[in-house]
Amino acid sequence: MASKRKLSLTPAMAAVLVGGAAVMGATGAAAFENEQYSVPAVIAPQAAAVPQAGTHASLADMVEAVGASVVQIQVKPEHQAQRMGGAFSRDERMRRFFGSPMPERQPHQRASLGSGFIIDASGLVVTNNHVVADASVVSVQLSDGRELSGRVLGRDPKTDVAVVRIEGGGAFPAVRWGDSDRIRVGDSVFAVGSPFGLGNTVTSGIVSARSRELGAGPYDDFLQVDAAINSGNSGGPLFDANGRVVGVNTAIFSPSGGNVGIGFAIPARLAHEVAMQLAEHGSIARGRIGVALQDVTLDVAASLGLTEAEGALIAEVERDGPAALSGVRPGDVIRRFDGKAIEDGTDLARAVADAAVGSTVQMEVLRDGRRLNARLRIGTDAA
Repeated sequence: MASKRKLSLTPAMAAVLVGGAAVMGATGAAAFENEQYSVPAVIAPQAAAVPQAGTHASLADMVEAVGASVVQIQVKPEHQAQRMGGAFSRDERMRRFFGSPMPERQPHQRASLGSGFIIDASGLVVTNNHVVADASVVSVQLSDGRELSGRVLGRDPKTDVAVVRIEGGGAFPAVRWGDSDRIRVGDSVFAVGSPFGLGNTVTSGIVSARSRELGAGPYDDFLQVDAAINSGNSGGPLFDANGRVVGVNTAIFSPSGGNVGIGFAIPARLAHEVAMQLAEHGSIARGRIGVALQDVTLDVAASLGLTEAEGALIAEVERDGPAALSGVRPGDVIRRFDGKAIEDGTDLARAVADAAVGSTVQMEVLRDGRRLNARLRIGTDAA
């Protein structure tokens, strides 16, 4: 299993304003700011034996093949004005973050921009939840310049995935999904999107890391890439070298607020599963078992008499919930769930969410030094 690295983010600055647009929320790539980063000492690397790769091939043919499937998504001002409610305006947020006396703009001058990609000839488009926010109707601009109306079929804030259907216009060119589980660190990737509303723009790079956690929730499992991702790229596709979608660009990490070569994409496996549920049902039904979880740290392991700091510690059990009805108690440590090894609380949360609602699964539990087996019926957590 890939090692997990959690980035230390500054909560008060989790949303930054870049290029005149709010980067996290209703526009481009979400940006995170870290005031505690440090630059390590530079050490001369030793030479490594690398197979001869030959001349780097042009991406032109591949980009031409998939470019027509990438769209720009705009929440029109009139729709945005309807959903503003008590939310702060962009300039009000800027004053709160930076204390800058910014001139107030009228609601009719504001719009939010993002990217998306067509996954079905009928006009199904995948994008980020934070791009469409609470809008029900959006504008979808195709690569050939046509601007069509789109209806939001469903949104999932927990994974930041949303699905839009283009209304009318006939058959549309669709991309193909790739296998994000097989992509490796160092593999070539390229991103297509509409940074700052400029229209289809291509950037390329490599996968820098896998299984990144940003503190966004239990479904954190991002691909880290060095392809340039900027405001407006949110919701756009990340392609592998074969032109298949292996991720959905969703965030950047930046001390300055702009691109510094650290971008994050939702893996295609997760995005595909969520998108299909949203397209069919308009919402996500996730498994739940009714517990509060805690990682097993070295200190926790020592206090419980465990030899390894692995597993998910049950901190609380919901009364009459699925776990309680199966005999699970606070202090139990879950080591295996439905045949999957559990390293920490995040592993268990993902395994429960992936389990079919209503199904019965086997669990391996450590309690008072004993290894027990339990059967548990998965409840539902509609989202």
